[in-house]
Amino acid sequence: MSREIEKLQGWAKHNSFGLRTEWLKLFLDNREWAATSLLGYRQVDSLSTWLKTSGLVDKRSSETHLCDMFHSMGVSMDLPWETLWVNVAFNFPTVTWYVSNLGAGKWNTAEMKQILHGTVPHLSKRTISNAILELVGLLEHTPVGSELKQGRVIPERPRIVHREGFSSPSTKAISYALCRLFNIEKRNRLELKEDLLWPWVIFGCTQREVIQQIITNCDFQFVIDHETIITTKGFEEVEQCGSILTT
Repeated sequence: MSREIEKLQGWAKHNSFGLRTEWLKLFLDNREWAATSLLGYRQVDSLSTWLKTSGLVDKRSSETHLCDMFHSMGVSMDLPWETLWVNVAFNFPTVTWYVSNLGAGKWNTAEMKQILHGTVPHLSKRTISNAILELVGLLEHTPVGSELKQGRVIPERPRIVHREGFSSPSTKAISYALCRLFNIEKRNRLELKEDLLWPWVIFGCTQREVIQQIITNCDFQFVIDHETIITTKGFEEVEQCGSILTT
């Protein structure tokens, strides 16, 4: 995973801002949100990028299944944020690195910058600094950090990020994460020992907890065969996978 992470691009693409819940509410409540005076021009650009990174809109800026879910469920329920976190983990290299390399624990932002530099030494200091700002901003200003326990931000100087891990991701979020993984890997069979962006990596829970959900929930389109996860429907396009979320 670390070797593949080094090749990724777009480590800091949100103008150094993390996504904020109030920005998401503005987008959901006002179709002309970009024309209001509530955000500065750099914040408008940042949110426009975050909407794609988080999977709220597609490449053509059309609203997605996840956007529909936020419209119907609001911003106080876990499932939309779980799904958003899955999308961000796959779409934003800084979060891919974070969930794949740091696990559970506490780090201040200076330590996180050092670890990121050690993983991806070709990144400039400015890119590393902005990448951590965007990650920590997302964790601090949305339920992803505290409610989903992906990184509670302690307001000291430098700030401290405490990642406990979310021990009970929903069945739909696990299924969606697996669907995205199969889609990226373009295979119908994945070995559990492979170093991949598994649901337990994304949420910081144990492999056992996820496997148990796969085994006990009959609505999964995945089965366990010894040390292998198999999709029963073949890997599908992400938009098709998105229908899992609203059914």
